[in-house]
Amino acid sequence: MRGRARSPRTWVGLAGLVALWLAGCASDGAYERAAASDPTERRGVHPPLAVAFQYAVENTPTADYFPLEGLSGVAWGEDGMLIMCDSARGRVHALDPRTLTWSAFDDPGVRPYRPLAARVDGFKVLVLDGSSRAIYRFDLNGAYQDRIVDLERLDPAYDTAPRDFDIDRDGRVVVTDAGEQQVLMLDSFLGLQSRVGNPGPHREQFDQPAGICFLPDGGFMVADTGNRRLQRFNRLGYGEAVIGGPFDARNPFVAPMGVDSDRHGNVYVADARGVVHVLDGRDQLTMTIGPDQPLESSLLTPVAVAVGPDGKLAVADRERAAVLVFRLLYE
Repeated sequence: MRGRARSPRTWVGLAGLVALWLAGCASDGAYERAAASDPTERRGVHPPLAVAFQYAVENTPTADYFPLEGLSGVAWGEDGMLIMCDSARGRVHALDPRTLTWSAFDDPGVRPYRPLAARVDGFKVLVLDGSSRAIYRFDLNGAYQDRIVDLERLDPAYDTAPRDFDIDRDGRVVVTDAGEQQVLMLDSFLGLQSRVGNPGPHREQFDQPAGICFLPDGGFMVADTGNRRLQRFNRLGYGEAVIGGPFDARNPFVAPMGVDSDRHGNVYVADARGVVHVLDGRDQLTMTIGPDQPLESSLLTPVAVAVGPDGKLAVADRERAAVLVFRLLYE
């Protein structure tokens, strides 16, 4: 039985619907390609407008942590606990925000012990030891738990010299390796996932990589000290941007060391020339802390930075032998 023929108006309507559907698919695909090609367009810009100096942990003889001889890493706990590493003395100190008392972490029992960096992961504190090339785990009271990563055993063929590390909410770990001029990416089971970079001045190459931090989008930022720049990578370890460098006429970096980011994606860079740079979520320099600071909050050789959950910025200054704490002032 033959069906009733459709009118020309009906066919025109159907053709229009198909055209609209195809256009929508094309526009969605174009948006996805644009987002993939430029991830910075998806990141908001909400940089701090200023900083206010709060206090300094000075190297005074009456302090429980005295003497500070080799400040390296600094970190914040979720409750405001301030943690600082002394790589020269082999000690990790913590300030309890409730009682305002200092305590020392346990010695993990390795010799020599050279804690370079610390990170708080939930109810645990992870500490990177440059001598044993391992990451140790402590509880929030500083009691030693165990060794969770042995970087030497990941691949004995490599001469690993770790400098800094970070851990994200999924348990992934990234480590800068100044021995092989690369970044180690560990999965959530703390197994080696990939190696990023090799020696050199080009994109995705390193010369003495130092500080490293995860970004809110899952990527990470690396302070490429010898090349006087930062390099940003996505969560898969592919290079996305190079900020600064010896051939950039407006390069603000002299010796970028420690890096950290806040929840808005702003990046804080400790530059050993005596300043801390602040970059917004699109890698634009928005502020430099240091040149105009009064004497009590002046910086000499900052080597590490950490952003706390309550909007505080801690700066470890090795030459001054002090940790300076600022409050970040947003809009």
